[in-house]
Order: sequence, then structure tokens, then C-alpha cells
Amino acid sequence: MRTWLPVLRDRRRYFAIEVEAEDRVRRTDLASEIRASQTSLFGDLGAARNRLRIISFDGRFGILRHSHERTEECRALLATVHSVGGVRAAIRVRGISGTIKAATEKYIPQSTLQPDENVRRVDSGLVSGSVVRVHGREIDLCPDDQKMTEGSGTRYVGLTSFDLCGEDTDADGTSDGL
Repeated sequence: MRTWLPVLRDRRRYFAIEVEAEDRVRRTDLASEIRASQTSLFGDLGAARNRLRIISFDGRFGILRHSHERTEECRALLATVHSVGGVRAAIRVRGISGTIKAATEKYIPQSTLQPDENVRRVDSGLVSGSVVRVHGREIDLCPDDQKMTEGSGTRYVGLTSFDLCGEDTDADGTSDGL
């Protein structure tokens, strides 16, 4: 399927949300409750115009995508949700962003970005922390020392696999350690 040119695509915004509930909330229950509230508040046509979708949800924090023209309507819709899956709950909008990355970094607490078990760790002489993302030779690291990222506007430190191999590098920049 062919993608649209950027000027023809619909613009989107992303809500970073927090669900405050008496018990753990499942993603499917949240989606069905949002859909029911959306239809009852705006009807089928208004619900289609909102284009509200759940991008990610971990039981407490999540990212919702919506149309940039319908931000206030979507925010009002989330305020009407009072129970999810039979459990009393409230959805609080923590912030609005134009990208998923910015919404995640600015509004979702760091502790929810790291899984409790099976965390890949890096402990080198200069930096130590949990690996958040690996893309080829690039590594995004959530450092143990939060002072490393102060003033940078992000919670991550970007490394390459060459940074972790040690000082033994050839003249062309490749390392013998990999």
C-alpha cells in the first residue's frame, strides 16, 4: 500500500494519560469504555472525526492518538469516563504532544519505561543504566545517575556499541571487541 505525501496526511496529537483506578485496568476494557463514551457523547460521526486510538497502555499510563482539530472534544470525552471494566476509574490527561517520543519522555514517569525484570543493563566505567532501545549499533540508555541528563531535555543517553567496547579501536574507527 502506498503512503500519502506529508502534506496530504491528517495531523495528529498525542495524549499522555494516567488511569487512576481501584484495580488494574486492561487495555481492551479501556478501549471499549472510551468507544462507548465517544459514541454516546458525539454519535458515530463525531466519534469518527475524533480518530481516537490507543497507541500504548501498560495498565496505568498510556498514549492516545487523536485528530489535532478535535483536541478539546477528546479531552472532554476522557473526562466523562468514570468506570473501566466495572472498576471505578478516572482518566487524567498528563500532557499533549505532537510526537509519541515527546509525549513519552515529557509526561510518562521513567519508572514505567523500564520493565521490572529482564532489564538489560550496561555498567561501564563512564556510565551505567538500563537499556531502553537498541537499533543496530545505537543504544538508548536510561542512566542510573539522573544528573547526566539534566538540561538536555531527555531522559536517555545515546551510545553506540563502539562506546562500550573499550579504547582499542583501529584507525578506521572500528573496534576489535565486536
